[in-house]
Amino acid sequence: MVEDGEIGWSEYRISFAEWLYRYLIGENMGGPNSCAFYPGPVKLEHLPMTADEHPEPWYGPDRGM
Repeated sequence: MVEDGEIGWSEYRISFAEWLYRYLIGENMGGPNSCAFYPGPVKLEHLPMTADEHPEPWYGPDRGM
């Protein structure tokens, strides 16, 4: 279930992985005009576990879009 911050909400009877995939490829999965499409590879970071470590960025596969 997705609440839009106003009065409306949307319910999707699919797994979270499917919902996230659809959201990232540009479908409106949180209501009208709610998509977040980023055509390049997604940048991720391994967060530091101690004060001496630094964030380690890495990139997902090229999305081909």
